[in-house]
Amino acid sequence: MRRMLSALKAKFRILLQLLELGENQILLTKYFPGRNARAGLALHYRPAAAGAALPVPPRDLWLGYGQDEQSYVASGREDVARMLEVIARSDAGFNPGARPILDLGCGGGRMIRHLADYAARTEVWGLDVSAPHINWLKTRLNPPFRFAVNTTIPHLPFPDGHFGLVYCGSVFTHIDDFAESWFLEIRRVLGRGGILYCTVHDEHTLQLLAAQPQHPLARSLQGHSLLTPGIEPADITVIGQDAASNVFYRARYLQAFLGPLFEILSVTPQAYGYQTAWVLRKR
Repeated sequence: MRRMLSALKAKFRILLQLLELGENQILLTKYFPGRNARAGLALHYRPAAAGAALPVPPRDLWLGYGQDEQSYVASGREDVARMLEVIARSDAGFNPGARPILDLGCGGGRMIRHLADYAARTEVWGLDVSAPHINWLKTRLNPPFRFAVNTTIPHLPFPDGHFGLVYCGSVFTHIDDFAESWFLEIRRVLGRGGILYCTVHDEHTLQLLAAQPQHPLARSLQGHSLLTPGIEPADITVIGQDAASNVFYRARYLQAFLGPLFEILSVTPQAYGYQTAWVLRKR
């Protein structure tokens, strides 16, 4: 027992030393737990009755979308309609209900709730790193949808080629070091000809923010070189390296990295608010 305790203490000391190395700290918590590790958790499974309207999550799970329940639900409906429109105009040859769909970074289910018609024909999954969001979703919107907590480590608990569509609304706007690995993992779970719809911050985003200085994101960037006239932005700019980080790309980098992995079908500015949508097809 003493040897075991000594070994554990030694490993812990090494881990503490690693945490102090380099300019990037190692994050031990790779998802956001629903409660403190010492607290308990009691969930009650209360799915909506057949034919009843889907319930709306409590306001603290809205992630800033909407001022009331009506506007929250409407924002998701509009983003889903816009996504399907952009995919259709991309000549992707995509039938949304033919193969499983994944909402990666589903939050409180703002978008996935509007895919109930497709869930009647195929699997529709929602994943997020926030356990509180998934805890609510899996006990309220299941069925018709399925949910699971994922981590920030690039891994999806699905077999190769499982999905026909993976969509990520304002997800790659917050992934820093693991972005490329996440693209590769999404490519793995897409079937041949499968579609990835993802939104990013890019040069067009910066132009919009420069013209709207009162926008919350623009205010957070005041004084940063990204919004300084005459200064060319870096190809990848990361502001903050935590759950609230913001990541900005130049299109030329995304084209260089994604081009060999996917067929780039379309790039649509302002498809998701001030974000640009990329529609990619697995080769």
